[in-house]
Amino acid sequence: MLDRQAPGESAAVSAGLLLASPAFSAERYRIAAGLGPDEDAALHYVTTGWKEGREPLRGVETAYLAPYLESIGITVPPAIAWLQFELMGIAMPPTRKASVALARDIARTVGFDEAYYRKWAPHVADPALHYVLVGEKVGLRPNPEFDPAYYAETYHDLTAARRKSRLVLHFDGHGRAEGRRPRSFADELQLKSLPGGGPPPALVICHEASRTGAPILGWNILRVLKHKRNVVSVLLHGGALEEEFAAVAGVGVPALVGIPRAPVEMRRIAKRLMLEYKPLYVIANSIEAEPLATEFAKLGVPVIALIHEFSTYTRPLTKLQAMCAWASEVVFPARIVAQSSYKAVVGFDQRPGVHILPQGRSDLPPPPEPAHGMPMPEKKPPVRLRPPGQEDAIVVLGAGWVQLRKGVEVFVETAAVARRLRPDLKLRFVWVGDGFDPERDLNYSIYLDEQIQRSNLGDSFAMVPAVTDIEDIYRQTDIFLLSSRLDPQPNVAIDAISLGIPVVCFEGAAGTAEVLADNPGTRDLVVPHLDATAAAQLICRLADDAGERARLREELIRLAGTTFDMETYVSRLDEMGQRAAKRLTIPDEIHAEAMAAIDPFMLFDPNESWPPPQEWPRIAVIKWRLLRRAVPGFHPLVYALAHPAACLEDEQDPLMHWLGAGRPQGPWSRTVYSPRTARESSLRVALHGHFHYPELIDDFVDRLRTNATSPDVFLTTDSEVKAEILSRGLTRYGGTAEVRVVPNVGRDVGPFLTGLADVIAGGAYDVIGHVHAKRSLSVDAELGERWRNFLWTNLVGGRRAMVDTAAAAFEEDPELGLLMAEDPHVVGWSANREIGEDLARRMGIVEPLPDAFDFPLGTMFWARPQALRPLLDLGLDWADYPTEPLPGDGTLLHAIERLMPFVARKAGLNMAGLRVPGTGW
Repeated sequence: MLDRQAPGESAAVSAGLLLASPAFSAERYRIAAGLGPDEDAALHYVTTGWKEGREPLRGVETAYLAPYLESIGITVPPAIAWLQFELMGIAMPPTRKASVALARDIARTVGFDEAYYRKWAPHVADPALHYVLVGEKVGLRPNPEFDPAYYAETYHDLTAARRKSRLVLHFDGHGRAEGRRPRSFADELQLKSLPGGGPPPALVICHEASRTGAPILGWNILRVLKHKRNVVSVLLHGGALEEEFAAVAGVGVPALVGIPRAPVEMRRIAKRLMLEYKPLYVIANSIEAEPLATEFAKLGVPVIALIHEFSTYTRPLTKLQAMCAWASEVVFPARIVAQSSYKAVVGFDQRPGVHILPQGRSDLPPPPEPAHGMPMPEKKPPVRLRPPGQEDAIVVLGAGWVQLRKGVEVFVETAAVARRLRPDLKLRFVWVGDGFDPERDLNYSIYLDEQIQRSNLGDSFAMVPAVTDIEDIYRQTDIFLLSSRLDPQPNVAIDAISLGIPVVCFEGAAGTAEVLADNPGTRDLVVPHLDATAAAQLICRLADDAGERARLREELIRLAGTTFDMETYVSRLDEMGQRAAKRLTIPDEIHAEAMAAIDPFMLFDPNESWPPPQEWPRIAVIKWRLLRRAVPGFHPLVYALAHPAACLEDEQDPLMHWLGAGRPQGPWSRTVYSPRTARESSLRVALHGHFHYPELIDDFVDRLRTNATSPDVFLTTDSEVKAEILSRGLTRYGGTAEVRVVPNVGRDVGPFLTGLADVIAGGAYDVIGHVHAKRSLSVDAELGERWRNFLWTNLVGGRRAMVDTAAAAFEEDPELGLLMAEDPHVVGWSANREIGEDLARRMGIVEPLPDAFDFPLGTMFWARPQALRPLLDLGLDWADYPTEPLPGDGTLLHAIERLMPFVARKAGLNMAGLRVPGTGW
């Protein structure tokens, strides 16, 4: 009987680890344990054998480890813990004798303080042995000054010392003299205590304390939020406003100047701050806060990410990808900023918890007071935007740091066009802001200066340095020209709108344009993208029409009152934080069930380290919002859409709600088949593989030979040379095989549906598989290799006999039409819905296509031929497929990939998953 495993069953995961180890022999264990030939040796050890003290690994003693593991909360079978440490690159001594010898060496070093170590392990008989077996591995300190986990993570050249639990010996003998740090900067932070009482605090991270847009917004958030709860201010860098930040916060953490932004440091700083202040949530003000913010999220603290930056100028993009992956809520100031991120982060447009929320109008921090005993600085005379003789001029203001993104050259061009169009108008264009320095700035200022001179603007144009009293500048302004080519939601434009100053801006260049265009009374202030002539024409019309400027003044003040209110903005952020914290408050009984259900190989990326299992449920709650599933056979987004009152309106986590409801069945769940002992199938099985990269043939054949079933193999490729390589590789297979040369169109889909149509429709086979030699050399080679390895392992074999498993599943369930690898990623339509709906109509699929669903990612699967019949009936010819080079999304091929489950359903068949425990990508 095929094993239909409960989703995430921990015993199966442990058994998978054991089976993957070359030190484990199932036959040897069966003999030692007196098991029958059909009994699962690995499953026996993880459920029964370890309790009997059995040793499953050749040459390794593990039974004696049980009490030491239990002392640090590890309750898995000892051999499984030994293998898990091996996977982490940490070796346990193979025998008790070797462990005792190492413990004696460590006990003699000055780096081991037995009295201090008993703080962690008060009841152990031999502290040094405890340290060798488990202490150093989980980061227990042998003395107050040495942190082994930090030492190992910081100094990657110490692989051998880390593997052998000799880190403290290395530091004592070498590291101290070499100047290596024994502990994190987090240990040295001087933290003040928060005042007692009141609601749980919030923590606000700002990347710096300069007198610029994002830091000023951060200061305002602190200023308003402190009336709702205690606030902790964290600055990654210093700046002119450090004292102002500390003054408005309940506690101001000293700026983290000089501390590397490496995860090893950020992780420990986040943990130190979390333990000290216990924040209800974290606000990360700007993408530059990502290094610290994501570490809070990994600790289970909800993060509200305020992303003000366009992906266009965010580098490296991994910062944006990480923030989008880990933040509980993501807030953009405008749609164009969100759309920029949607293009840069695959699948981000489908995740919940994304908000478009323009910030409120910011007050400016007061200018600094002079130090005690110092004279007051001399007050500068106010800047006059209208010099003598131009008292009646119409002032057009531009403001901000002089840089290309602000479009200052467009501001200059607009001034020149307006002067040519209406030389009779008294227009005066003034840019206020620092950064214009043609004597020293050879990148932008010299070209602006040249443009100004050649435009013959005379006294109708001026560049003015930044001022401390910007309100006085606004009082002198008649029209504001927002010339930016990319600006999320600039504070200066919010100021101008709030004061009723008409803001002329460019479509698609700033969030301000969206706000104005969405309002009927102000939409005419938006002109085509970077069209200086259109901007100049509008400015001339406004200069001529005082009545229109007066009308706009009233309309803009009204609009600002409903759009740019800081109290409302901060209240919304606080509500998001409270809801996110509520989602992460998991009842004890559901928490325990979630710990047992979650498969860490699905929840975590292979490059991530695993926190203790107690933290997995909270991380699963955070991660599903970037649509990564934690439990095989369960689709969180489908469940959320089917239970909108609970999961969308009340914002309960869908996995926790599903577990609390008793795991009800529905379109969000399906059977997942796990491997059993290899057995030849009675079905007629064929397997198609398209090989654009023939060098992968040996790996493919090796995986096939794991199975007792020998499917008829049909390989396709696009040249005779490649076909010859594939034919030579197949000589090791031993079963029936054929190689076909097909046109290089349609990637793997064309060769299957068109090149192999005769085989699929011929009636010779009960089951047909489809895989391909996928590589992603142009995108991320390492990621492409991991993805193919994952798919081939789960669909063909490697660790286990998955051809046999797939065939057995079809034997067992006559209504099964489609089998796919149980992928940890949840992906939706992306740019393929319109093409998909057109194809569905052509195939006679009348049911509405849902917003969320599962499909065989990578277009690799097993299917009954009748499940493919609707696709074959399309009669796709080679000319129907898109030609190379193909975009990364939005093609016929991507649409067919997503339609596979609906095609099977059209044929009256259902879908299930295949999963080899211990696999992920």
